[in-house]
Amino acid sequence: MTTDHGGGRPRAGEAYDTGCVVVGGGPGGVVLAYLLARGGARVTLLESHGDFNRRFRGDSIAPAVLDYLHTLGLADEMLETLPHTVAGEFVWRAGGRAYVLADYRRASRRYPYYALIPQARFLPFMAEKAAAYPGFELRMGARVGRLLRDGDGGRVNGVAYTEGGVTRELRARVVVAADGRNSKLRGLGGFTATELGAGLDVLWYAVPRTPEDPPLSGLQLVTAPGALLAVLNQDTSWQLGYLIAAGGHGRVRERGVGAVVEAFTRELPWLRDRLFSLTDVNQLTLLPVRITTVDTWYRPGLLLIGDAAHVISPVGGNGINLAIADAAATANALLPCLLDPASPAAALDAACREVEAVRRPPTDREQRSQRRAERAAAARLAKGTTAPPFVFRLFDRVPALATLNGRQNASLIRVPSPRSEILRA
Repeated sequence: MTTDHGGGRPRAGEAYDTGCVVVGGGPGGVVLAYLLARGGARVTLLESHGDFNRRFRGDSIAPAVLDYLHTLGLADEMLETLPHTVAGEFVWRAGGRAYVLADYRRASRRYPYYALIPQARFLPFMAEKAAAYPGFELRMGARVGRLLRDGDGGRVNGVAYTEGGVTRELRARVVVAADGRNSKLRGLGGFTATELGAGLDVLWYAVPRTPEDPPLSGLQLVTAPGALLAVLNQDTSWQLGYLIAAGGHGRVRERGVGAVVEAFTRELPWLRDRLFSLTDVNQLTLLPVRITTVDTWYRPGLLLIGDAAHVISPVGGNGINLAIADAAATANALLPCLLDPASPAAALDAACREVEAVRRPPTDREQRSQRRAERAAAARLAKGTTAPPFVFRLFDRVPALATLNGRQNASLIRVPSPRSEILRA
């Protein structure tokens, strides 16, 4: 074990245990670890769970991210080997009619759609690819308990974690927190998080999908009397979302699950036979919708990315895509420092500041857009209206607007091109 001294350079005869510790095996963390390892750096990925199963978590991979994975030589293999569905349109049903609000068929020449791949499939795929590089190490069931710091208690230079009941210390030149919306490292690092306001929560439930089911777009919202429903195609199942006013879970408990079942069976009667199994509110998984920002993404030796840095609402399904874009920018910025053992701490500091400078503006724009969308949806829920708003009718009359909206939405997910060191591998 070593301690960081003298501007971040290890002293003669000392070495770090790894170049970078990535905490959190979600999309941002796994992709970052893969990119660093592929680029030739030493990286250790710590995941607190024993597997990569992420039920009811974002799985809609955007055209721009698919294009990025294609650049890495991964997209086609992923799509060929992992069961998935594709959604070329975002559809909102209201007043008994379907309105295409975003058409992605011109958003990418190769992948003109969102690919819906459950994280339980995507994350092991990326981890397996990372394992092909000698600098990669994965430790499952590793729960971080505290940060390690240099001699004067300032700069972060590693983590202490518990694995199999044993506490270990792991020293690194930089620690990246990719541990999600409830990030422990965000708290340990002393970051200030600010809630930007969210008007909705989501109750999730999954039912089997059959070949006889209607061919829905895969990304669909349905306006029902007093309710807003989400329907996501999960290949062998439908992921059903029941959107409620923020903090309204208690009222759902008081009314019972009957209102949820009634809303879905009224709007989607072909699901009736599979909703008999939903008999208790406790069967629903609550996802409190949050839109959160932090004062800074960086403290000396510690960088936040993904939901640890910016909690994204499930509205639009872009949390996973923003996390992967963060990972791409982080790998580009950190890799030169990690490949150079003489690179000082000041260079790592500058690289982390670069990540925030590149990624914060598009993230802020996405969060502003989400806040507007959530306020509008919450207002419709409060009024109980099912009539389509004027903008829906406008999109129905001018189909080119949906194409323009799809291309514009897709363009907001800007993934930096990988460095040459990554592409050469």
